[in-house]
Amino acid sequence: MKVDCLSLIKKTAYLTMLIAVLAFSTACSPAHMTVKQENFDIMTVKPAPGKSALVIARTTSFGGAVNFHTHIERKLIGVTKGKGCLVKNDIEPGPKHLIARTESLETGKINFQPDTVYYVQQTPRIGWVVARVNLTPVSPEHLVSEIGSDGCTLYEVDPSNPGDDLSEHEYQEAVTDYNREIKEGLHLDFVNYKGYKK
Repeated sequence: MKVDCLSLIKKTAYLTMLIAVLAFSTACSPAHMTVKQENFDIMTVKPAPGKSALVIARTTSFGGAVNFHTHIERKLIGVTKGKGCLVKNDIEPGPKHLIARTESLETGKINFQPDTVYYVQQTPRIGWVVARVNLTPVSPEHLVSEIGSDGCTLYEVDPSNPGDDLSEHEYQEAVTDYNREIKEGLHLDFVNYKGYKK
């Protein structure tokens, strides 16, 4: 009888903890972000005249409680958590590093062209303590198929709590690792990615 009671207590505690984690991970916006629009259609994104646009989307709830801080060079452009997307449509053309930070740094490099939209999917992967992130440049059609017909929840940076940019040390580490990995033959998806003219 004691074993059964102990087992029941453990199961109840586990279930309560699981419900709390799920509620926390689905109910809260990403850090430093506010909801701009529900059911957003990423196909409607256009860059400001003479600028470039970038769509970042997470399409799965796996690793949903973990914030992925996303930067262009050192500047924080937004944070994703669970399913959702962010858009930046005023990027100055030219080569720039796209850096996502969790417990590690993941980097890609895009040569932004005027009047062009770039689509990048963030995918969680197993880390030592929390989920890490993969960055994958994709077509808009692929991203729409992953997001689903209802569109995504579009977030924007909260101006009252905009978050931190990368430190110089973090930035140099991200760029150094990326350049080393390029020499090892990695990141060809970013090297060959041209974006989509609008």
